[in-house]
Amino acid sequence: MARMESDESNTKRVTVRVPKQLVEEYDDALDEAGKNRSQAIREHMRETVSQPATDGGLVPPQDDETLADAYRALLSLSDGSTIPLDEARSVLSSKLNVPKESISRRVLKPLDNRGYLRQTGDPINEPHIAVKRGDRSAD
Repeated sequence: MARMESDESNTKRVTVRVPKQLVEEYDDALDEAGKNRSQAIREHMRETVSQPATDGGLVPPQDDETLADAYRALLSLSDGSTIPLDEARSVLSSKLNVPKESISRRVLKPLDNRGYLRQTGDPINEPHIAVKRGDRSAD
């Protein structure tokens, strides 16, 4: 029978110093969740690297070119003020070559979830979006 390669050959040991009380409370919380410390830390690391663009809009998303292009286009369009939702959809549809009816689901919602946008105005009669800016928004 062929021997499987150990996962240890692709791992790296990481050591950190943490207050004892914090470790005990952390382990208790993990026990309740049915996880061990290593699992939880690996999960946290995976979440961190798979969602690197959660800085509240200081820089365009680094992990999704479409979202980065959309964010830059909205920054340029907003010029510091809110944008009518229909106008944002039209502009993004044209710039990104994405059907207008898909813009909310494929672009605006993910940007909102990551903290780059917020909805403003009357959600029924006059929906607008506000683009969050930061010191490095021109990057």
